[in-house]
Amino acid sequence: MHKVFVRHPAFFILLHCLVWWITTILAKSTLDGYGDMVEVYAWSQHWLMGSDKHPQFLPWMAKLWFTVARQTVASFYFLSAINLAVAMFGILALGRAVKLGDMQLAVALALCALALPYLTLPGKLNMNAICLSTWPWTAWAFVRTIDRAARRRLVHAVLLGILAAVSMLGKYYSVVLLLPLFLYTLAPGQRWIWRTPAPWLAGAAFLLAFLPHLLWLIEHSDAVAYANNQDSGGGMANRFRYILKFAAAPLVYWPIPIVFAVVALSSGRYPGRIGKALDFRTVPGVLAVAAIGPWLTPIAFSIVGLAELSTPWAIPIGFAFTLYLVANSDPDRLAVNGPRLLDAYRFIWPAMIVTGLAIAVGAGMKSDARSYRPEAESAGAVHEYWAARHAAPLLWAARGNSAAVLAFFSPTALEALPKLPDRLPSYYPPFADWKDKAGVVFCSLRRGEDVDEACLNEMVAWADAAGLQAEPVTLTVRRGGWRFPKDVPFALAVVYVWPR
Repeated sequence: MHKVFVRHPAFFILLHCLVWWITTILAKSTLDGYGDMVEVYAWSQHWLMGSDKHPQFLPWMAKLWFTVARQTVASFYFLSAINLAVAMFGILALGRAVKLGDMQLAVALALCALALPYLTLPGKLNMNAICLSTWPWTAWAFVRTIDRAARRRLVHAVLLGILAAVSMLGKYYSVVLLLPLFLYTLAPGQRWIWRTPAPWLAGAAFLLAFLPHLLWLIEHSDAVAYANNQDSGGGMANRFRYILKFAAAPLVYWPIPIVFAVVALSSGRYPGRIGKALDFRTVPGVLAVAAIGPWLTPIAFSIVGLAELSTPWAIPIGFAFTLYLVANSDPDRLAVNGPRLLDAYRFIWPAMIVTGLAIAVGAGMKSDARSYRPEAESAGAVHEYWAARHAAPLLWAARGNSAAVLAFFSPTALEALPKLPDRLPSYYPPFADWKDKAGVVFCSLRRGEDVDEACLNEMVAWADAAGLQAEPVTLTVRRGGWRFPKDVPFALAVVYVWPR
């Protein structure tokens, strides 16, 4: 089995991502509980240039995806699996660019698949997850650009500029990757690159690709409020606590690869093994920068007060960690234990699927509130109630991520608005003639019979002030099927709004 993966690492990637997708749709009957994925869907309804939180590369990709794919939980997680595959192919390309051997590459991929950012966390397809796929490809283009022996270096320089822009359009946080790569070119042995056209071509390509969004930012300075609010505000003690948590993130997110590298890929006494596995002097310099730079740069930003770190920001920083670890591996130990790790996937993959099934059964038996949350059923109930009483179609839903849930699962076209139609933010296109269109305002979806009465009253008053008819409605919705053996009703409270 390991011989196939060593010769054809792409086969390992594709098979692993397929198993990951099956495991995920077994374990998860809903989209992520934080609302990140439906938020991406809401942004994807238009070709937005930006938002009040993030740039829009991921929503653009989601928009393309849902032009050909159904709007279902399984379909959205399949897009997550595609993102995971692109990420792992990028790691493979980066490993080849720094000239790692075939066994090293296969083992690096096998270890990567056991790290939490590539095992459990990529299911929540948000702006951290998109960095998993954009960062390794950006680093690959950088390595190819600064490689004196590489063919078509100028082509790779243009690709570097474009991919760097794509990374920034995925999340502004990508600067923590680009900055250490740039600083690496100023090292004594790398300054030669500035005497060639390559960095200037890369810079020009970056500016051309990023310029439309930059111009949009200039015109919509209010839209970057979310990014501006990420500065430190909790005092030095609080900042130091977050720095420590972020500094420990590699141990939290990559424990299996680190332990395997120390135990199975290094030789000698254990204190010495740890030093060998982590020694930056014995790996290619650019690989060390790619592995360590995105980890140290946010810490430096926090120390000087530019940002207060969040542990989830560490999710994409380790794209080169497993390449770094195998580059430091003992060749003899790698030859013995590398094949063992690869062969273990004949057990790891079935175990993943069984675990996903066990999670589904356990959530069903425990009446887990998240699993039983009837999101698709709510969208169907909202549509059915309206269609049974009105000939005109529902055309919009407000507000925020909850409205995006209704729109995503709606059996008919429904635009999810980030706020009420007369209060839309500047980044969102105007919703023309909204008073002539029927819509629905989401108020609450709660287990049992509790509803948000204050929201219902507020929305009825808002509709009356706008000269519209309104009907507050409370519907009882529940999930059914083999995954949901318990009867767990939820109360869905909405307000239908339509012209007088």
